Formats: sequence, structure tokens, C-alpha cells
Amino acid sequence: MDKARELRAKLREHHLDAALLTSVENMQWYTGFSGDTGWVLVTPEKEYFITDFRYIEMAERELEPGRFEMIKERTGGVIPGMELWLSKGARLGIEFDKITVSVKQAFDAAWSYTYAPVDEIMHELRMVKTPEEIAHMREGAKITEAIFEHMCKTIRPGITEFDLLAEMQYQMNKHEAGPSFAPIIASGENSSLPHAVVSSRKLQNGDFITMDFGVRYKGVCTDFTRTVALGGVEEELKVIYNIVHKANLETEAAIRPGVLARDMDAIARGVIVDAGYGAYYEHGTGHGVGVEIHEAPWLSTKSTDVLQAGMVLTVEPGIYLPGKGGVRIEDMVVVTEDGMENFYTAAKDLIIIL
Repeated sequence: MDKARELRAKLREHHLDAALLTSVENMQWYTGFSGDTGWVLVTPEKEYFITDFRYIEMAERELEPGRFEMIKERTGGVIPGMELWLSKGARLGIEFDKITVSVKQAFDAAWSYTYAPVDEIMHELRMVKTPEEIAHMREGAKITEAIFEHMCKTIRPGITEFDLLAEMQYQMNKHEAGPSFAPIIASGENSSLPHAVVSSRKLQNGDFITMDFGVRYKGVCTDFTRTVALGGVEEELKVIYNIVHKANLETEAAIRPGVLARDMDAIARGVIVDAGYGAYYEHGTGHGVGVEIHEAPWLSTKSTDVLQAGMVLTVEPGIYLPGKGGVRIEDMVVVTEDGMENFYTAAKDLIIIL
């Protein structure tokens, strides 16, 4: 994928003269720069990379040689001299979802442009991953799975959720990767909280333990969840585990190009509703993954997205019983020409740690 060519084609389609990318995610996706400070101006003729003195040398090392004109300037506010690169009165695409009111007001005061959103354009461009991005995500998934296998050997009664978090973070560092989001480690009654905050609760026999985490590797994210049992669990928790397992498998079996993302959600939701637990499953079934941990496409009841080959997405149904415990099983898959490839091979049958 020639990102410059594709973006310029979208700009022409939407009658825009240029785009200014200011979010870290779009800047990194477009340039390959690993730093967290930089803006990109894309005009029909040139590409400009703007960053401050702290990152100039880093950018010169990482960016494609000769591609960008480097501008040493503080980002986050008005950039002096913009009208030397883009003429007055131009229609400039900006990220409405990312730019603050104060920055937009500064733009209005300094430049004679009209503005239009490029958020949806960027979502569309990023939805289908490049072969290189898919390869990096596949590598990141192997790291994620290795960490999960290690964590299963670490779990035992008496240690805390924070103990598990510390070990997980150490393992990420050993694999030269960072977290793609703040990990969720939820044990016992905490596992009924879909986005539980790690606590000092001590693990005990009879617990379900949900671990939802991922790594950021070579600029892209992974996402993964498994729920395991410590020393066996009560019967109803086994029942909901098997329901979630079935919902996960049936949804993945239906993934292929051309299907509606909301239909994938309907499959998972239907399994859980038919089993009598629909009231305990209120989040979406999945989401895209890439430079951001949550991005298009969306597997939800209201989604209008259509699956295409090259999209990477999660499948993560769950059931959460307040005060008792919950289950989530999450894979990350890439849509292929005739189905999907699951990046993970980790067991989805209930793992009981003795």
C-alpha cells in the first residue's frame, strides 16, 4: 500500500487540498516514526514532517530518506509559516476527533483556511492492514501467547492481582515489547467487571481469573483474553464458560470477506441470549486492531462496517455475573480471501490450574 498515494486520492475524492495529521496514531501509521511527537502535512506535491528539537535526529534515522521535508518546530500549537507550504484559502483536512477546541481556535486565528474532517478517511485507510503490518501483528501475537503461557505457570493461591501484573510487565520487557493498553487482571468476583482495575485481591481456589492484555510490537498492537480457573470452579461458572466458548467459535467460523460486522455480533449475541444469559452481555463482540488498540471495524449491533480481506479484528464475547464472576475469551484474527486466520493457538477449552 502506497499510503501517500492512497491518502491523496481520498483528499481529491473529498475535494480537500491537503491534510494535517496531528494524532500520534495517524502520524505513526503514516510515517513509521516511533516517537510520540510529530505532525504531518500532506499536500498534492510534498510531505512535511514537523517535530521539535528532541525528535529531529530520531526522525532523520527512522523516516524514509528523502521523502519528507523536515521542519523543526514545536507541535501542539500554531505552526509558523504554514501558508508558505499551503496557500491561503485552501481547504485543509484535520482530525476533528483529536484536535482540542483551543488548538482549533489558534488555527482559526493564524491561518486563512477552511477545514473539513479527515477522521473517517483515516479510519478507512487504516482498516485494511498492509502485509508488513499483518506480519508484525503475527509476531506480536506469538509474544502475547508466550506471555500467557508463562502467566498460567505463575498463578497460584495467595498471590495478588498486582503480583501477576508485575510479572506480566516484566515478561513484556524481556520480549522487547510494551503493553498495548493497561492490562486487565481480574480474579474471583472481580472477573464480573469487564474492565476491572487491577487490585491487591489475593487469588484463591475456586477463582476465575481473566487476563486481558496485549503488546505493542513494531508499531502495532495485539489484543488477547483468556479466563482460567484456579483449583476448580462452581458449576454455573463452568456453564457460562462453555457458552462463551461456543459463541467465540461460531462467530469465528462465519468470518469472511463481504459479511456485515453487525452480523458477526448477532451470531455471538444469539448464542448467549439463547442460553439465557443475554442480560449479562452488553458490550460489542469485537473491534479492529492496528496502531490503536480499538479502531474500525466494529463488531457491534449498530455497526455498518463490511468485512474485507486484510482487516484485523477481535472476537471477544463474554458473560459477567455480578458479584460471582465472569468469562471473556478473545482472539485476534485477520480476514483472509476465504475466511480468517486466528493469530493465536492458545487453548480455549477451560484451563484449570491446580
